[in-house]
Amino acid sequence: MAEVVSDKKIELRVIAPTMATDKSPYKFQKSVDMVIMRCTTGDMGILPGRMPVSAVLDSGVLRIFDEEASNQESQMVVLGGVAHVSDDILTILSDAAYKPDEIDTAEVTAKMKEYQRLCDAASDFNEKTAYRKDIHRCQIQLDVAGTAGK
Repeated sequence: MAEVVSDKKIELRVIAPTMATDKSPYKFQKSVDMVIMRCTTGDMGILPGRMPVSAVLDSGVLRIFDEEASNQESQMVVLGGVAHVSDDILTILSDAAYKPDEIDTAEVTAKMKEYQRLCDAASDFNEKTAYRKDIHRCQIQLDVAGTAGK
């Protein structure tokens, strides 16, 4: 875990409009010490005091570090989207974001097997590439689901 150099926090806000509830527009909202997100150009770490930046997100694991939670790292799945940092607020907008306990591993495993079957049967390169992307997204979900309760 990275050592925190100040008492400042960054406000993390994850918005997934298709997954919104009546209670809040945010899928996740919390003040944290550091966030590492998967961008299309690689991983990007966000600490308090970061200069404003926007990034396109790839499907991947959102790693959230919070010293108040016993130096624990928590994770979420973010399946693409955009991120914007300004004034110690990191806003992530994604069509789909899942906490580990929200992932139905049996359902995801079944989808992954179906995508693999379709990929094996596909003859078109673009079609195979799309199925491989779906398989990768399923694998990310299964990896993060394994962290539930840790």
